[in-house]
Amino acid sequence: MNDKMNLEGYSDADWAGDVDTRRSTSGYAFMMNGGCISWRSKKQRTVALSSTEAEYMALTEAVQESIWLKAFLCELGEMSINEAVKIHEDNQGSMALAKNPECHKRTKHIDIRYHFVREKVEDGQVLLQYCSTKDMLADLMTKPISAVQFEGLRNKLGIKPPSAAESSGSVEEKASRPTKEYR
Repeated sequence: MNDKMNLEGYSDADWAGDVDTRRSTSGYAFMMNGGCISWRSKKQRTVALSSTEAEYMALTEAVQESIWLKAFLCELGEMSINEAVKIHEDNQGSMALAKNPECHKRTKHIDIRYHFVREKVEDGQVLLQYCSTKDMLADLMTKPISAVQFEGLRNKLGIKPPSAAESSGSVEEKASRPTKEYR
């Protein structure tokens, strides 16, 4: 097994970000050896009643992806079946919910399918680690952010900005260039 292979995930959600439906957006990104190998941004299926619930729903999607990625990497011999996938989360409430098997009055309404996270944490397949919001790579997937934040997160994800030649010019300028006709 190659010790350099290090799979880590980042999970995030906004809360009620869609002004029409009040549904939240989930996002995750998985990094390996300094590069982003999997990412997703998706509107959640149901309305979350709290930011903790929205983050927990997003965490469920990230854990599902981590299970698939781990199985794939194990098949390639790049990861051990006994190795936990570390997933970074910036919401303390969703982390507590994933680690606490007791049902509380404020969380009993959360759909049972989301407690999949709890099961994977308990059996050691997933290790949740707190990450400050400023270091949350999945922020890019869930909410509008400043250009400075965008560039910083893009660089941390290992995504290079387009070169000046690729991003220069205007639509009018490019449209006025002669084109060849093929018959």
